Amino acid sequence: MNLDLRSVQYVVFDEADRLFEMGFETALTEIIHRLPTSRQTLLFSATLPKSLVDFAKAGLQNPKLVRLDAESKISADLRMAFFSVKQDEKDACLLLLLRDIIRVPWGTSASLEQERGGDTKDKSVAQNQFTAPHQTLVFAATKHHVEYLTTLLSAAGYAVSHIYGSLDQAARSQQMDLFRRGRTNVLVVTDVAARGIDIPVLANVVNYDFPQGARVFVHRVGRTARAGRSGWAWSFAGPTELPYLIELQLVLGRPLTRDAPGDSEAQYTENLVLGAFPRESLDDEVAYIRALEAEHHALPTLRNVMHRGQMMYERSRGRASPASYTRAKEMSREPALWGLVGAGTVGGTHPVLRLKGLAVEVTPVHEDKRRRALLAAVHSFRPVETALEIGSRGKNGNSELMKERRKALSKAVGRREKVQVPDGGGGAVENEDYTREAGDVEMAEDEDIDVCSDYFFHVSTALINPVGCLWCVPIKALEGEVP
Repeated sequence: MNLDLRSVQYVVFDEADRLFEMGFETALTEIIHRLPTSRQTLLFSATLPKSLVDFAKAGLQNPKLVRLDAESKISADLRMAFFSVKQDEKDACLLLLLRDIIRVPWGTSASLEQERGGDTKDKSVAQNQFTAPHQTLVFAATKHHVEYLTTLLSAAGYAVSHIYGSLDQAARSQQMDLFRRGRTNVLVVTDVAARGIDIPVLANVVNYDFPQGARVFVHRVGRTARAGRSGWAWSFAGPTELPYLIELQLVLGRPLTRDAPGDSEAQYTENLVLGAFPRESLDDEVAYIRALEAEHHALPTLRNVMHRGQMMYERSRGRASPASYTRAKEMSREPALWGLVGAGTVGGTHPVLRLKGLAVEVTPVHEDKRRRALLAAVHSFRPVETALEIGSRGKNGNSELMKERRKALSKAVGRREKVQVPDGGGGAVENEDYTREAGDVEMAEDEDIDVCSDYFFHVSTALINPVGCLWCVPIKALEGEVP
């Protein structure tokens, strides 16, 4: 607090939006008040949240706003592809993406190997940044994801670097230097690397875990397609991440489509194309990962830790808008229409695979129909037994309980199917035993509701017997005031 700041001439707030998101507004305001009024203040930010605008109005004098790419939130040279995947198959999808689509070579670059073996007296050559069209940045949710993916990709033969928040600065600099110089082709990071890193030429960005907000997505994909160069952003969207993809579509103002018209890469700069990986190739990758886990005993442990970290991450991340969840459910009801994987059918193959020259096995029409029918039956399989009935034989308490419960549910489903809910336009409420016009129903007055309010209760306070029926007891009776 005794630091003299009267000689400060320039103050620079880099990544100002993130500083305010992390709650440093009070500290920054205190620092500003201790600076001379003659200083110049500069704020750099990729987005403009309201808190940052309010701070600029209150803490700056005669501010000037300089905006770049004001008409577009992302680069016009950025090509994007979105893949519908299952959460447990993301690692297999990543291996398939790196090997067959991005075509990342195994090990280090050949030119770097020559540089190592050659007699280079000029030490400045070693400091030059190596640029390659297959350099890939992979964003994961937590450091547990980073550790698992780094170990998995290393076991698969790739040269990998990694960075996450709890890594010390010396280790971060070393890992980044390896990636900059081309010693490693893949850099696995958390969102700590979404801002503030400078990689002059980066061809690919992979969102292994879909970001929870559009601003985070803009920061992530902003690592590529810079300075007039083109780049690709590959994103995986699981079933729980589909609402965030819908919100991203609304922010970017681009259509979410199943097919890309034409076979040119320009189509992927204008549309958000959603699809799936080929089922046969994905099954091969899943089997390959199981073989790697048998050879590298640390992989199963790291996978379990990652799954626990995933559960904590899903509980702590922000939620999308209710409308996005509603639309995601509607899309899940027609997976073949939107190219979604699972949900009782096999999602359509992403059109970018044809663009990248990925060989897809062609089978006769009749065999293809039989194969797809079999795969659809496998994917839509739901076990008849519940957790209470597994391994039980004959009659016991759990099996009898679930049998009675199924009977009660089947009756409820049957009654619901017989009744048609009115559409709100004065239509009829139809039932096979009783029909009455919806307009003839008399609505209760507020006074009647107030009188009877003591005898109504929320469903959460109901008592449920083992068969599953509700014992409808008034609240007054529960409190002992009514016999």
